[in-house]
Amino acid sequence: MSENSVTILLVEDNPAQARLLQEHLKSVRHTAFEWTSVSRLEGAIEALNARRFEVMLLDLTLPDSQGLESLDRIVAVAPELPVVVLTNADDDSLALDAVRLGAQDYLVKRHVNSELLAKSLRYAIERKQASEALRQANNALEERVRERTLELARANEQLKREIHERQGIEQALIHEKELAQVTLHSIGDAAISTDAEGRVQSLNPVAETLTGWTSEAAKGQALETVLRLWDEVTRNPVENLLDRVLRDGAYLDPLDHRLVGSNDTQEFCVELSAAPIRLHNGETLGDIVGAVLVCRDVTPARSLARQLSWQASHDPLTGLVNRREFERRLERAIEDGRSSEESHVMCYLDLDRFKIVNDTCGHSAGDELLRQISVLLHSNVRKTDLLARLGGDEFGLLLYRCSLKEARSVVEKLIDRVRAFRFLWQDKTFTIGVSIGLVEIDNRAESRAKVLSAADTAMYAAKEGGRNRFHVYQRDDRDIVRRHGDMEWVSRIVKALEEDRFCLYAQRIAPSDLQRRSRDRYELLLRMQDEDGNLVSPGEFMPAAEAYDLMPAIDRWVVRTLFAKLAIAGESPSDLKPLYMVNLSGASFNDEQFLAFLREQFWLHHVSPATICFEITETVAIRNLNQAAQFIYQLKQLGCCFALDDFGSGMSSLNYLKNLPVDYLKIDGHFIKNIEHDVIDAATIEAINHIGHVMGLQTIAEFVENDAILEKVRLLGVDFVQGYGIDKPKPFECQYATPRKTRSLKSPLRSSKKRPALVARAEPAIDV
Repeated sequence: MSENSVTILLVEDNPAQARLLQEHLKSVRHTAFEWTSVSRLEGAIEALNARRFEVMLLDLTLPDSQGLESLDRIVAVAPELPVVVLTNADDDSLALDAVRLGAQDYLVKRHVNSELLAKSLRYAIERKQASEALRQANNALEERVRERTLELARANEQLKREIHERQGIEQALIHEKELAQVTLHSIGDAAISTDAEGRVQSLNPVAETLTGWTSEAAKGQALETVLRLWDEVTRNPVENLLDRVLRDGAYLDPLDHRLVGSNDTQEFCVELSAAPIRLHNGETLGDIVGAVLVCRDVTPARSLARQLSWQASHDPLTGLVNRREFERRLERAIEDGRSSEESHVMCYLDLDRFKIVNDTCGHSAGDELLRQISVLLHSNVRKTDLLARLGGDEFGLLLYRCSLKEARSVVEKLIDRVRAFRFLWQDKTFTIGVSIGLVEIDNRAESRAKVLSAADTAMYAAKEGGRNRFHVYQRDDRDIVRRHGDMEWVSRIVKALEEDRFCLYAQRIAPSDLQRRSRDRYELLLRMQDEDGNLVSPGEFMPAAEAYDLMPAIDRWVVRTLFAKLAIAGESPSDLKPLYMVNLSGASFNDEQFLAFLREQFWLHHVSPATICFEITETVAIRNLNQAAQFIYQLKQLGCCFALDDFGSGMSSLNYLKNLPVDYLKIDGHFIKNIEHDVIDAATIEAINHIGHVMGLQTIAEFVENDAILEKVRLLGVDFVQGYGIDKPKPFECQYATPRKTRSLKSPLRSSKKRPALVARAEPAIDV
């Protein structure tokens, strides 16, 4: 294992999800990851007991543990381990509870990419390390303060005993004054003695250094003249410090008097203790003749405490408040908004085009840009407002006692200032922008997490709206949150289409009776390659493609690519030509231009329509039965065949089959995978198969994952089977002997002349 590698324990019961996360980790640059993957919580606990990991990725929905119980058990076993929880899209509240209970971060599975995953893992480790370092520093500081306090208490007790002894020898006190002065000179704290009127009588050397006065010059001066003190909190001058000591004989406790003083050259922090000086009168204490004031200089300890406190609450790069401190003050602002009529506004700022600077000129330039932008932003907000760096190129701004109207003016000014800003680095000049999300904090404000999430969502809405602008979050903006994940996929899908990063896979469909002579059949499946070359399954990008009308473009890519490959491969030497089953989306099915596109592709690539079978889902077909029947009829006129996919998952009505001229029924996999244990599913499959055969249709069973399911569907008479138990999807390649010549696009299809109808050649009658 490399010294720079990060060891990860991945707890994920979904093998596909686990592989996807591992692929994300492999693609991260500059950081190597070594992972151990387990699918159950008990396996994770065993792994933690066996070795040390730097971070854990924990799925909150495991077979042997659900929700926060998983996190509780992990924290009990390895409290020091940073944990990043994995959730589904509807588990936000659970993930936030997990963060509050000890997780460092959470990730929504369908939002995960390499950069976000690596960033979250590093952030989790750094946050845990920082928290541990701060805890240790606090413990060390508390121990030092405790030790010094005990030392001071012991010194104070010693001083009390000395004073008590001097009070026991009233008359001898005057004669032994020189001895007392020697004693005061020998202690490490500043000691000042006064008379009964509070006038200074002597200073020891430490007191001379502390006050800037010599003992001779200070003699006879009022204590307030020699030792100028003020309260550390209120900054009010402290006067008549020894009144109670000289009047009542009381003692001053050092813990109750933490003051700030100054001399001509410096300011210092002191802890004071004081005691009266009494003359002995036989067996009793006599009159108070003065007091001794002891000042302990705690400036170094206080400076260290302030430094540690600053470091814990500020960003070291920009000097701005960090995320932890910002969230703490945001919590107070939310509480204030709930309990008063005052409203505040939180702004979430994200720099536009910052990555260009970072990638072009390096991280040094990026750091300098962040410093300059921090100064620019800070100079354009009120002193009462709070500006923080939340991480990376993201900033938080808390506008106290500010209406939304006023906040709009503030952020418009910030956007203008940033737009006008020019960042110079060596011989390059950069312009950047800022996208800002605003959320009002009033008596309806919810939790800190929800306010941050709302502001973040509004910021992304500003980015999606064109960047370099602001967006105000409204409580009916929930669709923005739902659309955000899909919108990220939209740009990725469009770019993948432009860069030809989709690829075809094929899965064989076999006869259930192995003795049956049959043509080869394949279902064409789609995969996408991300920017790093990793495969992305259709389940991740298809929902966005369907929601944002990208399916027609994808369907056209599939048809063009398949037909081009078939044209290159040429004619099959066998008399039983393969059959390729291609899925069509509902959008393409309802596209009036799609049929013309298919005719063009058949003509252009010399592909026999008899080798193509189009699949449509039951739901799409039923939605517009007449249009579906017409579409299928026209393609069947060319020679294509049709399959009705996911049969049984739709309206569960068989009547419409009479009006749909399909050739195959693909029985929905939901019934197939339960066939071993569910007699109702088995009966349903038997009924569908029987009706299909009565109507002259062939049936295909999907999701055949093992031999037991295969035997069951074979006994029920299903014609063909498909699934991982039969064949796993493989990259589609067809290799035949005689390549066809592809026609030029300068064809009659492009002219206005009427072209002849495309007629499929006759195919052998064996097993259509």
